[in-house]
Amino acid sequence: MQAKDSARDAEEARASRDELAAAAKETERKLKSLEAELAQMSEDLASAERARRAAESERDELQEEINSNSNKG
Repeated sequence: MQAKDSARDAEEARASRDELAAAAKETERKLKSLEAELAQMSEDLASAERARRAAESERDELQEEINSNSNKG
C-alpha cells in the first residue's frame, strides 16, 4: 500500500511540476509580448513628442509672422 501511495504522490508531483513549467513558459511569453509592446509605445511616444515640438515651433513662427504683419499695418 505504501509503494502505491508513493507512486501516486510522485505522479502528482510530476503533474504539478509540468503544470508549473507550462505556466512559467506562458508567463515568460506574456512578458516578452508586453516588453515588445512597451518598446513600441515608447517609440510612438517619442515620435508624438517630436511632432508636437514641430507643431509648436511652426505655431510660434506663424504667430511671429502675424505679429510682425500687424505691427506694419
